[in-house]
Amino acid sequence: MLIGLYTTRVVLQVLGASDLGTYTAIAGIVAMLGFLNSTMATASQRFFAIELGVENHTKLKQVFITNVLIFTGLALLIFVLAETVGLWYFYHKIVIPPDRQEAAAWVYQFTIFTAMASIITTPFLAIITAREKMNVYAYLSILEVVFKLAIVFVLLYFSIDKLKLYAVLICAVQVLISATYITYSTAKFPECRIKFYWNKAMFKEVFGFAGWTVMGAFAMTVRSQGIILLLNRFFGVFVNAAQSIAYQVYNALIRFTDSFFTAVRPQIIKSYSTDNEDKSGEMMKLVFQSSKFCFYLILVLSIPILIETHTVLDIWLRGKEEVPEFAVVFTRLMLINAIIESLAYPFITSIQATGKIKWYQIVTSSIILMIIPVAYLFFKLGGTPQTIMYVMITITIIAHFSRIYFMNHLLKMKILNYVKQVILPISAVTVLAFVLPLLYTRCFDPSFWRIVGVCGVTVASSAIIVFFIGLTKSERNELTKFVLSKIRRKKE
Repeated sequence: MLIGLYTTRVVLQVLGASDLGTYTAIAGIVAMLGFLNSTMATASQRFFAIELGVENHTKLKQVFITNVLIFTGLALLIFVLAETVGLWYFYHKIVIPPDRQEAAAWVYQFTIFTAMASIITTPFLAIITAREKMNVYAYLSILEVVFKLAIVFVLLYFSIDKLKLYAVLICAVQVLISATYITYSTAKFPECRIKFYWNKAMFKEVFGFAGWTVMGAFAMTVRSQGIILLLNRFFGVFVNAAQSIAYQVYNALIRFTDSFFTAVRPQIIKSYSTDNEDKSGEMMKLVFQSSKFCFYLILVLSIPILIETHTVLDIWLRGKEEVPEFAVVFTRLMLINAIIESLAYPFITSIQATGKIKWYQIVTSSIILMIIPVAYLFFKLGGTPQTIMYVMITITIIAHFSRIYFMNHLLKMKILNYVKQVILPISAVTVLAFVLPLLYTRCFDPSFWRIVGVCGVTVASSAIIVFFIGLTKSERNELTKFVLSKIRRKKE
């Protein structure tokens, strides 16, 4: 997370706001076309975790090979779409400074290859996650961001077009990381040693599940990439640069929280596959606990940034003249949305585990997709760039209410229990966690050391508040036993 934030700072300095905005807008086209990848990734993780839960290793191998074939086909499909529909949009709709058209075309082509490498890797990453090899996931994630940090320093020492070079090097890093995931999985897991296998019924089973999740993946892609394209169309690449800064902060925090939930996701699915008689038992306990922990993690990380946004961006980006207009308000609103959105992760996984996702996807995806027409209407009426962020937050809240309904309908989750065990504790923690950091800022002038102090006060006060107010008695006992056991092991 920290390396990623620092990398964004240097990239902005090296490329400039215009080129960074151009890269963000172009990458948005390919990401829009690649929504099928995230759909199939969800399907892969679900099927792998189900077979591991019941220890059916023969079917696991068959499912894995089927997924590899599907993802290879998807990569080719994305290539065709990107070189036809995407290319048309690139030349006729994207707002790019005339003198950067050639560089932008170069970026577009290498972004396609980057996306294809990521797509082909997905089933290998999914099997690592399903087998809960979190150390491998952690090491390679760190390696990836270190390489991306190295890229920006390489840019400083070459006089050729930096936007072109950035696109080429990002593609090279993705290919290297993808090759590492594939090599490790093939060497360690028997199911990854591919021999051609075709089962029409299994293909239909996997693709059938993915078919209904297409709407969810499409809606989330339209939300994130549609915002980029709408802002580009109405306000140009400089507003895209401000939004890119906000998205980098947002994505860094989301990836941090998602790393935690990556360890929980297969446990929820396995719990469903082995606990069909009592969904209010171990599975629901995992859902409630992970909902709270995801929320607390992202809240504690967000509070210092929300309070000190101006100073953080000023120091991070080195000088107020380099902070794009709207970056501060975009960052704050994106973080608020991320905090609310963190509650959705356990629900999405639980509902997908049931396989009964038709109406869930129709309803929730339709709600999420409303952001584009609503924001477009506001922009036509003269709305400011941040209007789209207010629309996004409102729709995120409405979408979560729809998930609560489907958790009750499909898994018999008791809404009153959810309110008591999750909503009330996180609401109390949220209010109280801001008190001491805000009071601390009243005592000092804005500076780097005030930010450090706010971070320290936030972590210390939030830890106490979460322990005594945000956790149940049994959770406090479990946490205490866990910490004490770690201390004893170190002493031994």
